[in-house]
Amino acid sequence: MAWRLIVILAALSAWAGPAAGSAPVASAPALGAARENTPDPAGLPAVKVQDLHYGDVLFYFYGRDHFEALVRLSAYRDQGHLDPHARDAELLRGGLYLSLGQHREAREIFERLLADATTPAPVRDRAWFYLGKVLYASGHYDQSEQALRAVSAGLPIEFESERRLLIAQGLMYREQFDAAIAELEGWQGPDNWTAYGKFNLGVALVRANRIESGHAMLEQVGMLQTTDPELLSLRDKANLALGYALLQAGRPDAARIALDRVRLQGSQANKALLGAGWADAAGGHYQQALVPWVELHGRDLLDAAVQESYLAVPYAYAELSAIGQAVGYYEQAIASYDAERVRIDESIASIRAGRLLAAALAADRGARPDWFAQLKALPDAPESRYLYHLLAGHEFQEGLKNYRSLEAMSQNLDGWSTSLGAFSDMIETRKNAFVGKLPAADRRLASVDVADINRRRDELRARLEAALHDRDTSALATEHERQWLSLLAAVESELAAHAGDASFDDAREKAHLARGVVSWKLDAAWKVRVWQAQRAMRELDAVVYDARTRQAEAVKARRGTPERTAALAVRVDAVSPRVTDLARRVEAAKAAQGRRLADIAISELEDQRNRLDEYSVQARYAIATIYDRASSGAP
Repeated sequence: MAWRLIVILAALSAWAGPAAGSAPVASAPALGAARENTPDPAGLPAVKVQDLHYGDVLFYFYGRDHFEALVRLSAYRDQGHLDPHARDAELLRGGLYLSLGQHREAREIFERLLADATTPAPVRDRAWFYLGKVLYASGHYDQSEQALRAVSAGLPIEFESERRLLIAQGLMYREQFDAAIAELEGWQGPDNWTAYGKFNLGVALVRANRIESGHAMLEQVGMLQTTDPELLSLRDKANLALGYALLQAGRPDAARIALDRVRLQGSQANKALLGAGWADAAGGHYQQALVPWVELHGRDLLDAAVQESYLAVPYAYAELSAIGQAVGYYEQAIASYDAERVRIDESIASIRAGRLLAAALAADRGARPDWFAQLKALPDAPESRYLYHLLAGHEFQEGLKNYRSLEAMSQNLDGWSTSLGAFSDMIETRKNAFVGKLPAADRRLASVDVADINRRRDELRARLEAALHDRDTSALATEHERQWLSLLAAVESELAAHAGDASFDDAREKAHLARGVVSWKLDAAWKVRVWQAQRAMRELDAVVYDARTRQAEAVKARRGTPERTAALAVRVDAVSPRVTDLARRVEAAKAAQGRRLADIAISELEDQRNRLDEYSVQARYAIATIYDRASSGAP
């Protein structure tokens, strides 16, 4: 049992990623999660699958069709088909609930089963670890910490490293920075995990107002020498966090050094370019500030840093007294903001019309309804250019996953609704086929007298047993030998009629000799013929048993088939309204979830529109200020 739980949980490990959020927390490296995809039986013995129904469930589980696996598992369990694997089936059910994001049901199963003292400690530890990891990814940080702390420190080093890091990250999301510092200080693990731990420790120190210690820790991560893509991304995050922390502390020169270490093509490049420009501007070096700001000015306007650069560039030109260029860039900013605002309004209208979800599902068609599934391609819709920014929000991601699951349930119920019609047709076909085949079956049953066959078999057995008891060799004679024995009996009878006639002495001697030869042959073949007769009797027993069994099954089928068909019809009739009711409830939930997602998306886009409005007002105010100064002759 234990190794299977490890396999189940190891299959779930790659999906338990961190939740998205606003706090500057670095996620655990995916390298560790990738290794966890490989099942680790930990030396525990394998157990043979003893029930075909359980094998059917495992087929869908290992095919990653978790919804179908859970449906079949629940149905087979309710029907009592999984008794040989009852414990394993419950463990698998908990894993499937986790994969579909049903944390409460999964936790109830794991807490109930893993509290059993017979469950091996390594298995129980991994169960708590993965449960805590999934709870963390769903944003349930309190419950995640409880589950992760339930581990009894029996995990492999990488699992233990990730456990400690997840606890610390959960504390930071709850702004319990002193507790997070206590969790991370002095902790050592593999190199990649240590780097993530140092980053989070540095952020926690800064947020706890231990500025110098935090800067020093972020500096260590920002100076990492590595070629690993994940660690390079972490290094960029560390340098960005350090740069902005130094800017806030009034140290622009040091901030510029840290921001210069951020890669130009990395995910943090835009924020780093914006911060580098402000670091130069803070020191009065506006000409230098224009270099990163102009580079940023040509990038995607959806990014908040790029939007701010549209104001920063003309601000720098104004400070350099290049009034014409400043006004030109301000006007360009206003035009860009207005054009982007129009696109946002079009996208909001499209979302309100319900086209966002339809496009998202069309782009993600064929994906499994797993809780951690993600969009792999942008949908073809006006709002697609904003979709990546929407997906950056944890709330929208979770809502989209829930909507995708509801859509899968709806399709599943539609399939069952169609199947129930097919079942009704099948039941009617069975009834007609039974009625049509019944007369011919009755005639065949009547043509075979199994009782007479059984009686004749018993007679043959009695004759064989009598021959064996009396060692009657003639009972096993061949047909040719029977003819000789019959002929000898006739000769001996004739000789007996001439008992006193000496002329028959020679014939009597020959008859006696012939009788001896035949008796000798029968005696020599006795053992072989006994073995053959007993084998033939066993074969006859099997044939007679098969005939009796077939007759009993035919009689049983004749009586039971109508009952089973009627029972199936009752079940189909009972399930049909349940499927209809579930389909109605799922559609209502889909509609509500669709409205909620639309509200989230519209709220995000409205925030972007409001930000653009604010930037546009600032740009217009800056132009007005420049014109006022020019008209008044002020410098």
